Amino acid sequence: MGPCSPEDLDARPWDFQAEECALRASIERFNARRYDRAHGNPDFLPVDNCLQSVLGQRVDLPEDFQVNYDLWLEREVFSRPISWEELLQ
Repeated sequence: MGPCSPEDLDARPWDFQAEECALRASIERFNARRYDRAHGNPDFLPVDNCLQSVLGQRVDLPEDFQVNYDLWLEREVFSRPISWEELLQ
């Protein structure tokens, strides 16, 4: 019989408990760093880039924007000339 025969594994499972415990602790630390949102860097959090769900979200706009929206629309959108040739290129 070799040093790792099936009889040895069945007869002495406690030999591997410490290694298994250390491996489990390492995996849990990795998962906590990788997937824990409470302590993670916000730059590495997943983002929603699905167009339908992003466009479906309600955005609260400041009151001054809502009051001046018509004026802004007239000044910045409707009054500006559109160069259709540039847009089509």
